[in-house]
Parts: sequence; structure tokens; C-alpha cells
Amino acid sequence: MDNKIRVGDKIKFLDFEGGGKVISILENMYTILTNEGFEEKHSINTIIKVDDELEKSLKSTYIPDGFRKITNRVEKNSIFKSKTQLVWEIDIHIENLLENFHHMTNHEIINYQLDKCENIIHKALKTKIYKLVIIHGKGQGVLRQEVHNLLYSFRLDFKDSDYIRYSGGATDVFFV
Repeated sequence: MDNKIRVGDKIKFLDFEGGGKVISILENMYTILTNEGFEEKHSINTIIKVDDELEKSLKSTYIPDGFRKITNRVEKNSIFKSKTQLVWEIDIHIENLLENFHHMTNHEIINYQLDKCENIIHKALKTKIYKLVIIHGKGQGVLRQEVHNLLYSFRLDFKDSDYIRYSGGATDVFFV
């Protein structure tokens, strides 16, 4: 793929969600018609050209029921070329997994949540994703600890997710 950005190219923003189409270029300033219909000026360092083939393949990537793709993020601190990487997010709060769980004991609930978590880990290992965000909540930390034990058993790299975004109630799992 030719990474040079030209008028007419589709782009994504590096610093925030969204993108658009390049409508003019003046030195290192690009005028972008955003997907929302606004014209904005951005420097070359804040945008990346969209690879149409990669976009199509990411959109067609299977995401299991109960999960949602957050975004196709761009790694901008990489020493290699910037690349679009798939990130999945799963919220394993029981109310997001089951409509009727009030008859279950706490032990049954945690086991159900861990089974769902294990299933998505297996699917993530088979798929070319970069990161999985597991939202477990803060609570008393029982589910978090059980999720971490599960991740240790898979020998996966993980860390607590961004505190500002998830308030300490999520874990990032890396598949590299």
C-alpha cells in the first residue's frame, strides 16, 4: 500500500475517533471533510491513510454474540509502520450476559462469567486481534482475581486497563 496521503484519500484520526476524506493539502496541513460533514484542518502527524482492503477484512471479522468491537485503533508509538489493529471488548457483568440470573448463587454466577470469558479467549486466540478488554467491574475484586487466574493459566500478557476510561474495573489482554 502507498502510504502517501493524497486528495481524495480516506483517513482516520490518530488522537480521537472518526475520520473523513482529504479535500485539499497545503504544505503539511490537510483539510478533511469529516464523516459528520465538517471541514477541519489537521497536520500530517494526526491522521493516517485508510487501507480499504484492511478495512473490509476487519469489518468482516467474526465477532461472537455478546461482544462488540470497540474500534480499529492505530498504534502511533510503534517503531514500525503504523498499522490498524483490532481490539475487542467484553463486559462480563452478569446482567449483560443473562436476562434472568436471580435464581443463581454467587458461585454459579462467577463460574458462568468465567466460562464466557474463557470462550472469548479461545476465539480471540484463533482470530487476529491485538487486544481484548475484559470489563469485570470493581466490586470486591473476586471476579477480577478469577479473571487474572484464568489469564495466568493461558499464559497471556495482561494488565489493568486505563483507569480513567474503566475506573479500575477492566483488564487488557494482549495477543502478540
